Amino acid sequence: MGKRKILFFDIDETLLSHKTFTIPESTKLAIKKAKENGHLAFVNTGRTKSLIGQDIKELGFDGYVCGCGTHIEVNDEVLYSKKVDIENHNDIISNIKKYNLNAVLEGEDAIYVDENGEDDFLLSNLRKQNYPIKPYDAENMRFNKMFIRYDDNQYIDNFCEDIKDMFDYIDHGTGTREIIPKGHSKGSGIDFLLNHFEVNLDDTYAFGDSNNDIPMLEHVANSIAMGNGNPELFDKVTFVTKHIDEDGIEHAMKHFKIID
Repeated sequence: MGKRKILFFDIDETLLSHKTFTIPESTKLAIKKAKENGHLAFVNTGRTKSLIGQDIKELGFDGYVCGCGTHIEVNDEVLYSKKVDIENHNDIISNIKKYNLNAVLEGEDAIYVDENGEDDFLLSNLRKQNYPIKPYDAENMRFNKMFIRYDDNQYIDNFCEDIKDMFDYIDHGTGTREIIPKGHSKGSGIDFLLNHFEVNLDDTYAFGDSNNDIPMLEHVANSIAMGNGNPELFDKVTFVTKHIDEDGIEHAMKHFKIID
């Protein structure tokens, strides 16, 4: 069988198709076979733990790197958790309101929104799927990171400047930014687990499709971009696989001989 490998998967448009809003059957089978072959499989996502759906959990992953490296768990045991300090909550929320930004505060137990704001397409879909959504002033509110849809709001840079000592950001180029505590990324999550499992770098694989996957793809020896992904990734990775809906995960695993 060879040495044990460790595989990291983004969720949206990597595991979960946004065309069908399902996980391709070939992907489910490929992950099952990889685990049967003795390899480790982890979700590595920008989503916080509260946004991991049952469909993902049913795939039987060995653990999760959530919220861009702010939450790491193995076999249901939390090994690392970074939450935004409570004493900074009021200032952050005040700045969000001052600049009239559409910000979701993403936590491990729920996501938090401005109860007086209007839902966009993303939030409406999350509500339909019964994800836990609470107001900013919910009791015991804690969050790991932020997701901001700024569209044409000219003050997004002012907001990021105000919090630059605590946070970095990823601009998705579609009027959205992920705001993440400094020192955290999908790549930092990989470093943590490689040290935990003592896996050789040569035996690391990552599958992704968008700009927030770049730190993950750069932290492994074998990086795979989905064929439906951002073309800017294609010259940064080891292999460009097929489209998610054309059995892209299975195709890549067979290419690297992770499965037969």
